[in-house]
Amino acid sequence: MSLQAIARLEELVDQLLTERIELQEHNRQLTAECDRLVEDRARVSEELDRLLDKLERLEGKA
Repeated sequence: MSLQAIARLEELVDQLLTERIELQEHNRQLTAECDRLVEDRARVSEELDRLLDKLERLEGKA
């Protein structure tokens, strides 16, 4: 293999490693956002459940 081919392969490997690092960071960000959305959904669901309970109690008094 020529030195030029080896140098080109090294460049490509470096580029792939850099892209891999960037993709891993992007994946971590997406995972964190997904976790926040799941937490928000659970919180909203709990709040809606409490409101429905209050409405049912109010309807029962009426």
